[in-house]
Amino acid sequence: LDLAVTGNTLYADLYSDLVTLDISDPSSVKIKKITEKVFPFRRYGNGFVSDSNRIIVDWIKKDTTVTTNINEWAGRRNVLFLANSMDARSISSSASAVARKGISGSMARFTLLNNYLYTVTDNALNVFNISEPQNPVFTTKINIGWGIETIYPFKTNLFIGSTTGMFVYSASNPAQPALLGNFSHARRCDPVIADDNYAFVTLRGGGTCGGASNELDVIDIKNIQSTKLVKSYPLTNPYGLSKDGNTLFVCDGTAGLKVFDAADINSFKLLQTVNGINAYDVITINGLAIVVAKDGLYQYDYNNRSNLKLLSSMSYNK
Repeated sequence: LDLAVTGNTLYADLYSDLVTLDISDPSSVKIKKITEKVFPFRRYGNGFVSDSNRIIVDWIKKDTTVTTNINEWAGRRNVLFLANSMDARSISSSASAVARKGISGSMARFTLLNNYLYTVTDNALNVFNISEPQNPVFTTKINIGWGIETIYPFKTNLFIGSTTGMFVYSASNPAQPALLGNFSHARRCDPVIADDNYAFVTLRGGGTCGGASNELDVIDIKNIQSTKLVKSYPLTNPYGLSKDGNTLFVCDGTAGLKVFDAADINSFKLLQTVNGINAYDVITINGLAIVVAKDGLYQYDYNNRSNLKLLSSMSYNK
């Protein structure tokens, strides 16, 4: 589901294991290390329980339609409905982690900071020392609580989004992150990004996360031990987000990519809506916005914030 890249080394999860790959030659990728059983809470669907002494080596493919009451399954995180096919569990976060150290999308569950790889599972933060990139060493597991979704680095802090709130951990001691503060909200799906003074959180209702409202919350984090909500902005179907200076990009799902002037925290100005894409996550780097959408990958030049220029697109279906 997840990956991160530093230099020519790629880290990915393979069910319960962490796999380290040498991608120096993309046409001949080499496995350098497999760290076993660091993601122990992966689950199969339909009530199947795996045998830890065996592995699945084959399966029978069936194209089957089942009629059922969706309400009986709404709380199951391992069931995929077409109506909810943009859930963080159903679209690979691989496009949310970027091949540049320390930069990742807001929907990512792997991130890199100061020679360490940080990953989140449903309930924990895992820490790996990658001072030798192709020989990651698992150092620490920190239990946070259930419903953990995303991780985002800013300076020496790790911002962790969950279905019930935001957690902030200091990575000043990178091998042993320490909890600085948290902010609670009603149960929603919840990616988060931050700058020096504020955290920006999209809350998405429905699906496995519960609730009905869809909004962007701005949280004052100047005093990390006493965070407070500053302003909420209504949205349609929000997912990932990114910020460059005073420009805020929000992936609003079926409502497209929205670009805001966020200079005044209490009064965001909508500069542009890029329609025609079902936007999932966005990464902004020096005037380039990389947008992950339901149907493909898009690159936009945003030097003119009110008139983004499409540079390229690539369909997943090709």
